[in-house]
Amino acid sequence: MAMFNPRRFAQPDTLKSIEPGRLIAFMGLHREFLEGCGVIFPSNGGGMDCERLATILMNLEENAPRDLLESLYVIHEMANQDGMDRLLEAAKGHGLDIEFAPDSSPADIAVQVFLKDRELIERQHANVFVNRARSFLYFQGPTNWQGPFSPPSTSVLRLLESDMDDWFEERKRGRGCRIFLFDHGRKVSLVVRHGMPFRREGAMEQDGQSGAVYFRPESHDVLVYDRDRDELCIKARSKAERVMYLALIGRHLFGDEMHFPGEEKYTLEPLRTDMASALVCSDTDGVDWIKLLEIGIHWGGAHGEMEIRRAQDLFAAFRQRGYILPRTARLFLAKFQVKFSASKNPRTVTIRPANQAMYTRDDDSLLLEKWMKRRGFIRTAQIEDEEDDADFEPSVVSSGNHAGAFGDSHGMAAAPA
Repeated sequence: MAMFNPRRFAQPDTLKSIEPGRLIAFMGLHREFLEGCGVIFPSNGGGMDCERLATILMNLEENAPRDLLESLYVIHEMANQDGMDRLLEAAKGHGLDIEFAPDSSPADIAVQVFLKDRELIERQHANVFVNRARSFLYFQGPTNWQGPFSPPSTSVLRLLESDMDDWFEERKRGRGCRIFLFDHGRKVSLVVRHGMPFRREGAMEQDGQSGAVYFRPESHDVLVYDRDRDELCIKARSKAERVMYLALIGRHLFGDEMHFPGEEKYTLEPLRTDMASALVCSDTDGVDWIKLLEIGIHWGGAHGEMEIRRAQDLFAAFRQRGYILPRTARLFLAKFQVKFSASKNPRTVTIRPANQAMYTRDDDSLLLEKWMKRRGFIRTAQIEDEEDDADFEPSVVSSGNHAGAFGDSHGMAAAPA
């Protein structure tokens, strides 16, 4: 089903910013349906009535053509300054002739690119979500898998989409999902565009009366496969979606639904066993010092007790009071402050075992994964050579943020007092 929220596109000012002839051509792709809804296409060379058109688009319902709704959504998503810059660069790289004047609006540029190369604008739209993703769960393949891995063909992607559609439809998310593949060499990214359950929201009609808008929100999930590690990292809304992705990616790309069994990658046990020594970073070039800022402790019990401890330097505070971390409670979160040699200001990194890590910047993982392997924050059964990140693709790191950092006045590379 379609994934368009009409309120986001159907604004008269947005429609008026599109060159009249291009707006007519764009809407004309679904002329028969729109005329049936009351849209009037000018016959005398004039422009469309944007106020009337906006009202009609606001009231499109589930029976509207999916292609129309998806088209409107993509145009809206790329009709901003960043989207326009991306489209102009991509159009130049593909030799598209785009009319760009000083007063050209982002919506007008988006419509031009759509009319000339729909696949191009859809790929640029999908790529936004690869670079926007900041939080992933990581899943390792079997340690004895030898590969090699080849990106899926178009026919395999269509089969994968069909199986995903069955899953989405069963859970009231509609059909029509789309997979976009980006091959960065070591990293292969898959962006899955799919619908969410239909929503109904109140809306003000043109005559001032209360009405309703029905729409199916769109969601983009990002999956990044690391060839060298045989690791799949997933950014999705729910555990059920992650389980589905693990099974279907395993089935279609590796011939085994259990290729990614969901084993844990990260652990916070070094903080418990080694305390301040776990923050030593003098053997990691480019990192000056690391502090522990926050830690989450899950005591459990009948009331599900949890404890969050915070300080400017937790281990310094622990040492002053003679406190040690509990031996039995689960450590479920750790937030670190990292001073990189090349940066004036420190940045933060958060780890949530077993598979989640969040960075302030995309490329921080270039240094920090090496440090984590040396200190034991990445489980030893799942690591390889400590220098295997040398060719990490920055544009993909932005979609697959890994994990944490540290330091203290104890150890070889201490944080300043």
